[in-house]
Amino acid sequence: MPIKQLQARLTQVGVIRLGQQLISKKSGKPFPSKLETLRFTSPSKPLIDAVAAAYGGEVKKWDSPTGVQWEVITGAKEIPVLVPPQRIDPNLEHWGNGFRDRMCDGDVEKIRQQPCHCAAAQLAGRPFGPRDICKPTTRMALMLADIPSLGTWKLESHGWNAAAELPTLAASIESAPQPIPARLEVQKREKKDFDPSKGDGEQVESKVFMVPVLHFDWLTPAQAFGGELGAAARAALGAAATQRHAIEAAKVESTRRKFTADEYIAMADDTKNVEQVRALWKDAKDDEALTDEVKAALNAKAAEFAPKPEPTPPPKPQPEPEQPPVDEVVDAEVIPDPDEVWAQIQGVAGENGWNAEQLEQHVVAHLGKPSTVADGLELTRFLDAVKAGEVA
Repeated sequence: MPIKQLQARLTQVGVIRLGQQLISKKSGKPFPSKLETLRFTSPSKPLIDAVAAAYGGEVKKWDSPTGVQWEVITGAKEIPVLVPPQRIDPNLEHWGNGFRDRMCDGDVEKIRQQPCHCAAAQLAGRPFGPRDICKPTTRMALMLADIPSLGTWKLESHGWNAAAELPTLAASIESAPQPIPARLEVQKREKKDFDPSKGDGEQVESKVFMVPVLHFDWLTPAQAFGGELGAAARAALGAAATQRHAIEAAKVESTRRKFTADEYIAMADDTKNVEQVRALWKDAKDDEALTDEVKAALNAKAAEFAPKPEPTPPPKPQPEPEQPPVDEVVDAEVIPDPDEVWAQIQGVAGENGWNAEQLEQHVVAHLGKPSTVADGLELTRFLDAVKAGEVA
């Protein structure tokens, strides 16, 4: 029996970070430094190796506050992710000596259930330095779509933009029936502040900061706020899976070794039916190995599978066509491509309920030769005969 009050959650396997700690050459003290690309840290080296293989970067050991971990600063500014169902609830937080001592919503400090310390200090006129003020903190869990792990990666931001933008679809994400696909991007933004107390030329101060942004490219506003997020997410996941399979298939095809003409001649002996002969013909053509010798070997093999044609009555004598005048221009007849015509024949054969063997029998009976040796004109005549109902 599960614990009824226990909420199931995925295991956190790492953290997505937007900056790093560097050591000052002058003071020797650490200071935060922004990054324009995504940084990943995790106690699992195989996971960081997989991230580096997917998005680039050098894997390094990292001495984290909780012990030795691994990190990689990638070259990626955006990556595909999945957002599992969760509650996204920004807070104002203050940390000291490695623990959180204040968590506030702007009105009530939730740990002590007291009025906001920052607001009370400002009203009382007490000195309150930058290190004493709570920072906006937004956390969410993400899954990396291209990394083999069902765990989540924590994304944490301490900016006002992230606190305002990331929870936009919070209610829909919390109630989603499954993780929804998204695109995580780190954006570089600039803010200019005016300080009249400073001298000329120094009154305008520019601040650059990095903001994590989630894009739902597959989602329309009508779907997002009309209760259709779940169905749209399932459709997007299906489309993404189809695209990944196509990419993987293309990679496999691009790395396949090309066979020689001699190898295709040897493989022709192992074919079991006409369809295999035709497939081997196509592969040899793609590998630029369809020599006259390969064609002869494949045609000979196809002839073995073709049924013996039934005797046909001798053709009726046809009147000789009239010869055009010498000065009359006659258009040359264009020979159709046999592969294109055969594709049309297969479509019509499917409509007639013929399998590959039955189709080949009709071809041999009508043309007196197997389909692999028939040219485009002969296959076209057969196609016209089938459409006219002359072949049954």
